[in-house]
Amino acid sequence: MKIYKIALRNISRNKRRSLLSASAITIAAAAIVFMFGLFAGLLKDMQTNLWTYMTGAVRVRHADFDKYERLNPMHLAIPGYEELLAVIEADPAVTAASPRINFPGRVPVGGIASDQKVNIMGTGVNFGSEPTYQDYQQTLIEGRLPKMGTREALVGQALAKKLKADMGDKFTVLSQSGSRGSNAYTFTVVGILALPVSGLNTVMVQIPLDTAQRFLWLPNQVQEILIKTDPKKGKTESIAARLSAVLQSEVPLNVMNYEEVNGMAAMMELASVTYDIIAVIFFLLASTVIINTTIMVIFERMKEIGTLGAMGMTGKQLVKLFFLEALFISIAGAFVGILLGMGITGYLGRAGFTAMSEAMEGMDSMGISSVIYPQLNFKSTVMVFIYSLMITGLATWWPSRRAAKITPVEALRG
Repeated sequence: MKIYKIALRNISRNKRRSLLSASAITIAAAAIVFMFGLFAGLLKDMQTNLWTYMTGAVRVRHADFDKYERLNPMHLAIPGYEELLAVIEADPAVTAASPRINFPGRVPVGGIASDQKVNIMGTGVNFGSEPTYQDYQQTLIEGRLPKMGTREALVGQALAKKLKADMGDKFTVLSQSGSRGSNAYTFTVVGILALPVSGLNTVMVQIPLDTAQRFLWLPNQVQEILIKTDPKKGKTESIAARLSAVLQSEVPLNVMNYEEVNGMAAMMELASVTYDIIAVIFFLLASTVIINTTIMVIFERMKEIGTLGAMGMTGKQLVKLFFLEALFISIAGAFVGILLGMGITGYLGRAGFTAMSEAMEGMDSMGISSVIYPQLNFKSTVMVFIYSLMITGLATWWPSRRAAKITPVEALRG
């Protein structure tokens, strides 16, 4: 009889022991597949939010703005931005661009004379082109987009509750202007936004760009231009360097990619290496069950080992026998675990994973949503299967060698 047939027979002979070993690999494989899927979804979510609301893939600002950002230097704007926008949009790697003015403000609740004020973060955008940059079909849950040139506004869902504002209600924003003075404008709520990052929902107000320019005394100026790029047409670093070389303005410009602007993006990329290490540790822990089971089997089957040795089975063949038993169990366990992990990841990829929402509170600067949608990755799933076979295979090599060193006489006496 061939050795692999003997191995399969031995596995089926003690189903409870085989299921125990396989279940350890199944749980580890399922957990790692889900963990990789969650991490991939986390990275995708963070990149989408950073690119859309905070940094863009590439960001253009006045060269001195970042230096004084904490002081709200509204006067450090970019004049004649339309010419820059034309150059940016001509780049083949650019998929969309959004000229913006961001401004902090305070809104009196219940009237201009009220002592109760709510802090907001306003953004002036061009609603004629902005829908190509951010997906209002997903975030605009009520109302419509403001018309350019009007004092209409979109308000974050949580902020609207704070302001006790509904559709058609008015609110007044007090803010510092580009002339270093202050100004106040009254806006009408025409739409409610449900943004993926909870911190933005509590402060976000979006108004027409031309209205923001008048409100903040920044005629024909913007504070920044956010740019989205096609990853297939180059890395953001090279695109930022290329744009930096061709963009010309009467003020010095600073062109940066999102990893330079937000260091957490680069850190999350590095964290993927840590996840690989965690995966190896998971399988090493799971393989201890295989090791213990194999050692236990060797002591339980001492007489069988002696009989096989007396019948002419060599030490090498005994090693192969026990190794194949462990390998077949690992293959079955890993296969079931990967299917289970794919099923869990696929379901949560549609329904959303909210268990981390509390842990993500206070991490709005990272651009992480309160709901994460895990993503299956074919490459990482295949690697999980290979990991499981390699690690459990190596882990069972030593106890298999132990069986080969037992002499037939010693085994039969045991």
